[in-house]
Amino acid sequence: MSPETFRRRLEDGRCNNRLYTAGDREGLVSVWKHQGGYVLTWEECPRGGQYDESSYTRDDRHVFATVDEVLAFLAENGLDVETFRP
Repeated sequence: MSPETFRRRLEDGRCNNRLYTAGDREGLVSVWKHQGGYVLTWEECPRGGQYDESSYTRDDRHVFATVDEVLAFLAENGLDVETFRP
């Protein structure tokens, strides 16, 4: 989705998600508005292990005050907003 759509969806209280596969790992990055801020979770696990949280190789949670902070974090971590979906 475009950066404008990404921003608008968040400001409207909707979630943006990015699913990916990297080698033998699968991941999910989700961003949504919550209590005046924006929450980003980033989970990664071996392929097929999404239901076994003990196998997660990444289980991050970040809270940002603004959408611009979210966009900066995504850019710093090589996550293009155009790869996100509703």
